[in-house]
Amino acid sequence: MGFPLRATAKYRYGDGFRAPRVGRPYWYNQIRGVTSGGRLLRGHDGQDLQVKVGTPVLATFDGVIVDPATIWRPWQPAIYGTVAVVQSTEPTSLGYRSISAHLSRLAVAIGDVVHRGEVIGWTGQTGNAAGTVPHLHFELRAPFMILFHYAGIARRLDVFDPRPSLLASDPNR
Repeated sequence: MGFPLRATAKYRYGDGFRAPRVGRPYWYNQIRGVTSGGRLLRGHDGQDLQVKVGTPVLATFDGVIVDPATIWRPWQPAIYGTVAVVQSTEPTSLGYRSISAHLSRLAVAIGDVVHRGEVIGWTGQTGNAAGTVPHLHFELRAPFMILFHYAGIARRLDVFDPRPSLLASDPNR
């Protein structure tokens, strides 16, 4: 996997996997706990990279741009804002997907073939990122379901913690 920002970008790691989030989790969201009444508490599904608005965002895989609304239903554009989802066509990560969210604008369209390191959009503050520290919200999703046991609840999700993969590909680490 490649890193989603250029080596020259100035960024910091912000909120990570399972950090508290407002709202109810959908079937494809992580949880961070359960209330005494049994309601699931939504957790963060990705890793935020704090970076100034307008920073180019790069494809982390060779792949195809896909429509998130056809994969994760109901899709939440009010939360994610403008997104680019790359589905990998690389043999070592075939079918994996990266989600780059809160973009100000896109350089790609659904169905486009992209190459690792190609600009797919620019950072912004769309969706629920308005009024927050500017950041790129980055998620990794597997082409299969992963069994998670958390807070006494078992759930099968395609999302997993992207931080180890980001650190491994980070040109500044």
